[in-house]
Amino acid sequence: MAIDQKALKTMLTLMSEDNKKAFNQFYDATIGLTFASILRITSNKQLAEEVASDVYMQAWQTAASYDSNLSAPTTWLLMIARSRSLDALRREKSATRNQLPMIENYDAPDEEITSPLTETMEVQSKVALRGLLKVLSDSERQMITLAFYKDMSHIEIAKYTGKPLGSVKTTLRRAQGALRSALKMATPLRTEAAGIL
Repeated sequence: MAIDQKALKTMLTLMSEDNKKAFNQFYDATIGLTFASILRITSNKQLAEEVASDVYMQAWQTAASYDSNLSAPTTWLLMIARSRSLDALRREKSATRNQLPMIENYDAPDEEITSPLTETMEVQSKVALRGLLKVLSDSERQMITLAFYKDMSHIEIAKYTGKPLGSVKTTLRRAQGALRSALKMATPLRTEAAGIL
């Protein structure tokens, strides 16, 4: 049965207002799709279960950042799932490997991911996103990096940067607008990149 995207949008709105009932409904409606996607990437049921937990924690914490103009709820959720799955694979491959790019060095080459289940989409999306980040100011780029690569909440970003929470939200909105405009000029990459904006 097809997932009701309109209903999921309503659930996400309620989740952004800390509605736990809506979260439970969102989880029940999407866990099958999400877990299957994670399992395809990780090929490990136990690891997939751990990743799924992280995915829904992030969905709960960042529901307010979901923008229905950019992607369907399941697209947004599966982008989180893919990102979390790839992070988990990096951790599994080497406990000492730095799994996330440094903020001040976002142009550095990405570490190679050798799993055949993850290589195909990883290369294109990272190249696309790195290019898009270049349209932002240093402050905007830092905020986006902290939010989407480091998975920090608005409050965590405010504490990390020492900036007021209102400024963090404003900067992120402005950065997302700039990236949205850039995406319109990169149509082939839009579907892949839009899921994180």
